[in-house]
Amino acid sequence: MNVQYFLCSAVVCLLLFGCTPAETQNSAVMTPDAVAKVAETPSEPKAAPCQLKLGFESWEPYQYVGLEQQASGLDIEIVQAVAGRMNCSLVLQHGTWQELLGQFRQGQLDVLLGASKTPAREEFALFSEPYRAEQFQLFVRKDDASKYNFASVAEMVAAKHKVGLISDYYYGEQISALYDDDQMRPQFVESTMSEQNIAVLLDDQVDAVLEDSFVGAAIIRRKGLEQQIQPHQVKLPETPIYVMFSKSTVQPEQVSSFNEALKQLKDSGDYQLLIGKYQS
Repeated sequence: MNVQYFLCSAVVCLLLFGCTPAETQNSAVMTPDAVAKVAETPSEPKAAPCQLKLGFESWEPYQYVGLEQQASGLDIEIVQAVAGRMNCSLVLQHGTWQELLGQFRQGQLDVLLGASKTPAREEFALFSEPYRAEQFQLFVRKDDASKYNFASVAEMVAAKHKVGLISDYYYGEQISALYDDDQMRPQFVESTMSEQNIAVLLDDQVDAVLEDSFVGAAIIRRKGLEQQIQPHQVKLPETPIYVMFSKSTVQPEQVSSFNEALKQLKDSGDYQLLIGKYQS
C-alpha cells in the first residue's frame, strides 16, 4: 500500500469523525413532541395597559382647547404629569360640564377634573386628594358696579337682583341653600358654560355672575372686556378641588396610585412650576 495514500486517508477520517461530536453538541434538534409541548406552554401574562377616559370643558386657564386643537390648561397639565408617573395614557373628550357629568354617571368617562366633593357625588364617584383650591367671586358690569354695594350674594338676591350660575356647578353650602329656597331660586339664571354666563351678563339678563376668579379674569382679558366687566368685592370661601373618578369604571387602587403620583409630583417641585406658569 502506498504510505502517502494511507496517511492522507487517516487524516481525512480523523477530521470527519472528530467534527461530528462537536456539531452534535451544538445542534439543538427538537422532536415533534417537544415542539408541541413548548407551543402549549402559556406565555407570561402581561399587565393590562392603564388607560383613562378623561372629560374636560372650556374653562380657561384650567381646561380648554388650545393651539392646534390640543387640550391645554393647568388642570390638564397636572393630570398629564401625574398620569405619566403612573405609566397611564389619557383619552381626552371635550364637552360642557353638564354633558360630561351625564356621561360620567353613565360610566362613559373615567375621570373629570376641577370637581368639588359633595355627598351626592360620592354616591357615584371616588375622589383624589385635593390638587388645588378655587375661589368664586361676583363679576358685574362696570357701569353698574356702584349700584351693588352688597356684602354677600344672599343680600344681592334678597334685593331681587339676578345672578348667573353654571348648571350643575357646586358653589358651596351658602349658594346651595339659596338655590334650594323656592323664593330665592328665581333670582338665579343658569348657563351651560362660563362664556355663556358672561354673555348673559353683557346682555343685561342678569346683574352679576359667579365665576372662578381666575376664569373670569381670563375671559375678560381674552375678549377685551376690561371696559365692560369688572370683579366685585364679594368672594365666596376658598374650597379644595379634586379629581373625580367613576366608581363604575375605576378601582380604588387606581385612585391610590394617582394620589401617590400626585404626591411625587408635588415633592419633586414640578407641581409648583406648573402653578407658577399659570399665575404669572
